[in-house]
Amino acid sequence: MRDLRQYWQEVRTLERSLPEFVWLMSLQDAKRGMVGGRLAEAGAAQAAQLLHAKSYRMATEDEIAAHLEKEDQARRASFHAGLRRRGIAVVPMPISNAEAGKRVTTRPR
Repeated sequence: MRDLRQYWQEVRTLERSLPEFVWLMSLQDAKRGMVGGRLAEAGAAQAAQLLHAKSYRMATEDEIAAHLEKEDQARRASFHAGLRRRGIAVVPMPISNAEAGKRVTTRPR
C-alpha cells in the first residue's frame, strides 16, 4: 500500500494549483467499468483526487462550450414544453431586413 501521507501531499499540491471549480472529462476504464466522455464540474478538492487517480482529465474549452450549449438547449426545450402543457404557444415572427430598421410606435388617439 502506498504511503498515505505522500498521497495526500500530492493531492493537496494538485488542489492548490487548480481554480475553485474545474470542468473534468471522464476517461474510459474497462477495469473499473467507467464510461468515458462524461463532463462534470467539481470543486478543487474533489477534482484533485479524481485527477490524481487518473480517472478524469481537464476538459477543453470546446468540450465545455458544447456541453453548456447542450444544457441551454435542453433548458429551453423544457421551458417551451411547460408552456405548451399550460396551453401557451410561442410563435416566432419573421422580420424582413427593411422592417428590422423601423420602429413600431403607437400614438394615443
